Amino acid sequence: MSKEKFADFCELVAQLRHPVTGCPWDLKQNHESLAKYMIEEAYEAATVMKENDPAKICDELGDVLLQVVLNAQIATDNKTFGIEDVIQSIHSKMYRRHPHVFGSDEDKKAREVPQIMKRWEEIKHAENEHLADKPYMEQKGVHKVFPATTQAAKIGKAARSIKFDWKTPDQVFDVLLSEIQELKNEWQKSHDKSSTEIYSELGDVYFSLAQLCRHLDLEPELVAMDGNHKFLNRFKKMEDLAKKHGENVTSISEARLEELWNEVKKQSPH
Repeated sequence: MSKEKFADFCELVAQLRHPVTGCPWDLKQNHESLAKYMIEEAYEAATVMKENDPAKICDELGDVLLQVVLNAQIATDNKTFGIEDVIQSIHSKMYRRHPHVFGSDEDKKAREVPQIMKRWEEIKHAENEHLADKPYMEQKGVHKVFPATTQAAKIGKAARSIKFDWKTPDQVFDVLLSEIQELKNEWQKSHDKSSTEIYSELGDVYFSLAQLCRHLDLEPELVAMDGNHKFLNRFKKMEDLAKKHGENVTSISEARLEELWNEVKKQSPH
């Protein structure tokens, strides 16, 4: 049944791209124009996964699947590749990278996660032999497009693989404090708060913060997303609290907003 449903969905997307009867918006799209939607849909899916709501997860995964199939249909229309090639590519990759499942009896003895991850990296390295003459970070794939904090963590992992890394989270925390102090110094002496020096120091703070997350085995992008969600949740509670007092957050004073915000923070400290 799943094969038929997937085939029906691929046919639906193909109809959206029909040059005569298709949707004008879909016909205007290409891989470049769809890139932002791929990122947005992936983020939305990641967000609801943390909520553990099966219905929402199902819905958002459908949006991600649409982006995969739509991009594959564009490639089909351009005669470059098709959805079958996408499936075959990931099928082959998963088969190669899971020798502990699909390999020899000897391969299947390696069932511990550290062994599996080590073998995974070895296989990836072998697949990227053609990158041997490239700069080290490019070999590790960190030059690809990622959210900035995710890329920072990947850069840190790549540096760690050649033992160019801090040894403890405490050391990284000290570096973070040092970078914040450097930012403060630039801030205090600069008349232009949008200067290139402040811009540069802000980048160092972001990078160091991402490394601290990595050393704590936390995904920095998820940490940042949770920080955003915390603010949004508190803001809604502040808005609800204002309504209880017959007030509207768009029209009350800054002092009153601060008062309500502090009250919400006391109620929800974490």
